[in-house]
Amino acid sequence: MLDGHDTVQLYQAGALVDHQAPVSGEVTFGGALPGPIDPFFLLAVDSADALTNYWDEAFPEVAAAGNRISVQYQTVEGIQIGWRWRVSIDSVIMHEADIFPTSDGAGGYGIEYGTSYGHGPFGGGYGSSYGTSYGHGGGIALEWISDPLFIGSYQVDVSIIDNAENVSTPTSEVVTIETYPRPARDLLITGYTPDTLSLSWIESEDL
Repeated sequence: MLDGHDTVQLYQAGALVDHQAPVSGEVTFGGALPGPIDPFFLLAVDSADALTNYWDEAFPEVAAAGNRISVQYQTVEGIQIGWRWRVSIDSVIMHEADIFPTSDGAGGYGIEYGTSYGHGPFGGGYGSSYGTSYGHGGGIALEWISDPLFIGSYQVDVSIIDNAENVSTPTSEVVTIETYPRPARDLLITGYTPDTLSLSWIESEDL
């Protein structure tokens, strides 16, 4: 079966999402499948390796060409409870959320203890260590990942919004997506003679 392998893995956007043993030489996968800019890939493996993710090894060219933008933001001293962070792509707001949704890391017990006994969570000494351990020192890593995007360059802006709705000057970066192209679509048979089959389709916008 399948050149000696007995299981087929389904990869979607780099993630191993399912695996099936073929029945009569065929496999059927259900659930949510990707769209035209987030294609899926199949890989035949041994059943013992069904849960092993071979994405980078099996599809290195595709794995190196992601189609999402990942944004990370490391908070700094002075950010307060109730402040938000905002991610915009090409001036369109894509994500906005509380920086400290549970107040942990901004003004929790660990931070107050660290401030009282160690000259602030960002200072030195035992209080600093305690405040950092139990209140994250006020500094945490935030992350947001976009939906799949087409090939192209995008301006990404990250801003901070305080309790008075003041928006900081954004930190900006141009990110280029060099992913797999969208496939051709709307394949139709437009004519047939004993010697000729005529087809039409809409070519990929990325080629």
